[in-house]
Amino acid sequence: MPLDERALAALAHSAMGLDIYTWLAQRLHRVQPNRSQFVSWNALKVQFGQGYDRMDNFRRVFLQMLRLVHGQYQSARFELSAKGMTLYHSLPPVPPRGYVVNNPVKS
Repeated sequence: MPLDERALAALAHSAMGLDIYTWLAQRLHRVQPNRSQFVSWNALKVQFGQGYDRMDNFRRVFLQMLRLVHGQYQSARFELSAKGMTLYHSLPPVPPRGYVVNNPVKS
C-alpha cells in the first residue's frame, strides 16, 4: 500500500499517529463499499494503546492523534461512538497509478 510521504513527514513526531495512519491506509480501502466494519475501543486499545493502563487516557490520546491523521488522510471515512469506531470504504491515501501497456503492431 503506497503511503503519502507528506503525511508521513507530518506525523513523524508521533509513533501512534504513524501507526493509525498506516492502519487506516491499509484497512479502509478493503472495507466492502456496501458494508462497514466495527472496531471496539478495547480492540483499538489492544492494537494502539499498550502503554495506557486506563481506557479514558488512551481514548483521549487516540482521538487527538486521529484528528491529526484525518487532517493528512482526509478521504478516510469513519464514525466514532461510545462503543468504538465504525470504518467505511475509503479511497487509499495515494491514488493507484494507471499503467499504459503498449501493444506493438506487427507489420
